[in-house]
Amino acid sequence: MYKKPAALALLVAAACVGSNAQAADVTGWFVNGGVGGAHYTASFEGTNLGKESDTGFQINGGWRSQFIGFEAGYVDLGGVSANDGMGDSARISGKGWTAGLNGHFNPAEKWYISARAGFFGWTVDGHADFADGTHLSGSEYGLNGYAGAGTGVDIDRHWSVGVNFDYYKLNKHHFNVDTKLYSVIAEYRF
Repeated sequence: MYKKPAALALLVAAACVGSNAQAADVTGWFVNGGVGGAHYTASFEGTNLGKESDTGFQINGGWRSQFIGFEAGYVDLGGVSANDGMGDSARISGKGWTAGLNGHFNPAEKWYISARAGFFGWTVDGHADFADGTHLSGSEYGLNGYAGAGTGVDIDRHWSVGVNFDYYKLNKHHFNVDTKLYSVIAEYRF
C-alpha cells in the first residue's frame, strides 16, 4: 500500500546526495505554499466516473539539512460537482494533511529541482440534493500516499519560486480517486 511513496522517498534521497557538489546551502526551517489546478480521475466499485478539475492549494513547513529534510502540510484539492438538470445535484471535495520527505537541490547556481513523498491523511466530503427534497451528506477518511516534483529559481538564500506537480491518492474500499495538482509555488527559508 505504501511501497510507491516509500520508493520515491528513497529515490529523492539518493538524487539529493548525488547532486551535493553544486547545491546551495538551504539548511534550516522553511515554509512554502502554492495554488493551481487539481485534476481528478475517479472510479466507484470499478466503474469509471470520469475526469474533473478544480482549483487546489497547498501549504507546507519543514526543515532541511543542506538539501533533504522533512515536511508536513495541508492540501485542499477543491471538489467536483454534477447536476442532472432535473433538480438532482452532488458535490465531492477532498482535503488532508501530509507528512514526508522533502528534497531541494541545485544542478546549477540558481536553478533548483525539488521532490517530495510521504503519507496523505485525507478526508472526502460528499453532499447530494435530490429534486424530491432529500439531502444526503457524509465523509470518508483514509491514509494513502503523495509524491511530487518541482523546479524553479532560488532568488536568494531565503526565497524561491517555481512550479510543482503533485500526486495524491485517495483509495478506500469502494472508491478510488487519483488527483494531480499542478501549482505555482513560493518558498521562504528562515
